[in-house]
Amino acid sequence: MHEPDIRLLRAAYGEALKAAGNSDPNPAVGALVTDDAGNIIARGFTQRAGHAHAERMALQNLGAEAEGKTLYVTLEPCCHQGRTPPCTDIIVDKRIRRVVVGERDFAAEVMGKSVDLLRQQGITVELLPENLLVREKFFTTGPFFHAREKQRPRVTLKWAQTFDGALAPPAGVSGKISGDAAAALTAALRNYCKFTLASPGTVRSDQPRLDVRFPSNAADWRARGFSDFFVQLISAQLTPPAVSDPATRYKVPARGYLAYPMEAAKRAGILDMQKAIAPDFFLFERSAADLHTVFTQSMLSLLQEILARGFNSLLIEAGPNFSQSLLASGLVDLLVVYQAKFRTAQHVWGAQGRGNAASMLIAGAAKDAPQLPGFTLIERGDLDSDVAYVFQHTVYA
Repeated sequence: MHEPDIRLLRAAYGEALKAAGNSDPNPAVGALVTDDAGNIIARGFTQRAGHAHAERMALQNLGAEAEGKTLYVTLEPCCHQGRTPPCTDIIVDKRIRRVVVGERDFAAEVMGKSVDLLRQQGITVELLPENLLVREKFFTTGPFFHAREKQRPRVTLKWAQTFDGALAPPAGVSGKISGDAAAALTAALRNYCKFTLASPGTVRSDQPRLDVRFPSNAADWRARGFSDFFVQLISAQLTPPAVSDPATRYKVPARGYLAYPMEAAKRAGILDMQKAIAPDFFLFERSAADLHTVFTQSMLSLLQEILARGFNSLLIEAGPNFSQSLLASGLVDLLVVYQAKFRTAQHVWGAQGRGNAASMLIAGAAKDAPQLPGFTLIERGDLDSDVAYVFQHTVYA
């Protein structure tokens, strides 16, 4: 495989970002068609479940000009009849000469059969080496394969902390710690994951909205220190959907509260408030005893319930105690932290705040490369009044 192929596959992964979350529970896939000179003549990405896959989106409007061309696709095409026809059929029908695949698909439906099927039809198939474009795979097809393997969504844990490592005041409402740029990144994360869950302590003290609020103006994220691909991810997720998108493309993000059992009047009040914001809201009630004594089992049960609703990714926004329990359980796959550059707990709340072991390590570390046991820092960005850190569980690194 030559450098132009890798460059074009990288561009196909950029298309896949437009499907991230929206295609759940299917994988987010991107595709390009190029002519003999390497010029892109068509693009496509997976639509909402039940609608066209990336290959069909790229090929369906090409007629005779598709013959002899090259298809770049980030995931091995499907070869089975599901809610949509096999993508291998249209590849053969359009007389594509060459297919360049970013990643094999050995899931139950495809089982890696498509590559051989296409080769049997005389189509040249080339495969990207597994060690290339790893980050692109992680953020596109990664949630799908994680959900299949682990039988739970991939979990991203997010919090904001003061300069001295506090996530919350001694008691009461936490309020706002981070600035507007961090709020925009949070909107991107909520849109990317498609399901945001607040922990019991956060529900009790703040009752957050958890909705996606697209910034009024498109910002330029390129000069903030993030990788080019992460900038693409943010930008794709902060693009408001067109009016027609919910029918075939845009999956409206859902929200949920994990709360301790409550009285009927309080439950009704929360549901009324959240349903007025947006209809896709779920309330999960679990006993304090279960969350304290059998935390991991309780969370796994909850995660499986969310997966069954069609979400491959989950964003959890939590306070110090729940965050620490979640980290200790081994259920955190990504950790996103906003660290205030100057604001201490005393500045925010007028009192010493509460943090957790990880927040204190980050607060006490060198700001260019904090280290967390079990995690690898994969992104660092400047958010004006804050610094953003994205940590990946080392099992994926």
